[in-house]
Amino acid sequence: MKTFALGGSASPDSINYKGLTLLNHWCKFDKLDSLSNYNIPVINTSASDGIVPKDITVLIDTMHDYDKFVFAVPEMTEQMGAAFKNFLDWLVTKYYMNWSLGKSYPFSKCDTILLTFTPSGNEGGSRHFPQTTKILNKLGANIVYSKCFNDSWEHVIPDNYEYFKDEAKIISNYINISVDTQDDIQTAYSTWLNLWKK
Repeated sequence: MKTFALGGSASPDSINYKGLTLLNHWCKFDKLDSLSNYNIPVINTSASDGIVPKDITVLIDTMHDYDKFVFAVPEMTEQMGAAFKNFLDWLVTKYYMNWSLGKSYPFSKCDTILLTFTPSGNEGGSRHFPQTTKILNKLGANIVYSKCFNDSWEHVIPDNYEYFKDEAKIISNYINISVDTQDDIQTAYSTWLNLWKK
């Protein structure tokens, strides 16, 4: 299993991307990337012809090489940030206005984690999760976990890895689940059950 972690902001100084770099210390994502690394214009078409900017194709082709996804998406005015929404709109254009009903996207039928890093306190940051989850589900993503990291100006600082260690362990558990993990769980259960049969 290979994991693709994407910062969902067009800003090269995004707190969401920087938060991913701190988690990556523990999670060891196979690829850590950011929308800010791509020239993605504001969507300017309503055609269902599959024609998209070159950088969208490059990013999509790269993402198709992975089978688990972590998206760090900023919240703006209680919605997902515009750069991530714009990226999803281009995805829909690339795949002919969702003609496959959520089966063709890089993250379709893939376990996906939704994160937000925000300077807001507990009152903000996660308000976009219900709608963002709904949209990603419609595009075929299997959202297995979401987490908002509040007060990130205090915590998303250079080398502050220890602060994120516990949450990184939870995320790692999700991204490392495989058929082998399921077999290990069954073995652990059988071993535990046998203790009661003595």
